[in-house]
Amino acid sequence: MDQPPVRDDGLQLEEHREFQESFWRVERIAWIGFGCILLLAVLGLTGSSGYFARQALAFEGGLVEIPRFSRWQASDTLHVSLAAGDGDKRLALTSAFFQTFQVEDIEPPPLFTEGEGDGTVYHFKSPTPQPLALTVHVRSQRPGSVVYKVSVNGEPMRSVRTIVWP
Repeated sequence: MDQPPVRDDGLQLEEHREFQESFWRVERIAWIGFGCILLLAVLGLTGSSGYFARQALAFEGGLVEIPRFSRWQASDTLHVSLAAGDGDKRLALTSAFFQTFQVEDIEPPPLFTEGEGDGTVYHFKSPTPQPLALTVHVRSQRPGSVVYKVSVNGEPMRSVRTIVWP
């Protein structure tokens, strides 16, 4: 029976140094990979929250904050601030939005909803001449990239893209 070689420190062990060094190399690569995933999550590129997770569209009649990244079958929100003033306030979304997202709830609820052209228009009335803040709760129904258009108060539609991660 062969005896394992004796190391410089006097221990008689069988070492597989090449295997151990290659294992350490793979381990370091995995650390870097997990660190990159963690960095992407902190920046908001995986959905939920973070600096890059949301995008804002500024209109003369208000501001629409939309998720840039969302998660499949997870709840998300659109935050809309409609400018102060009396009269009918509107939020319009094209049908491409509804092919990917399901509207679960709108706070406060719209007075009425109508189909118009290639989408849906939600009509609101503010009881005070203050800006109207809306929260639209949505849930993504399929993963992928979706391009749709948004408008407030009858202004020209603006195109926006949301990536829905699986």
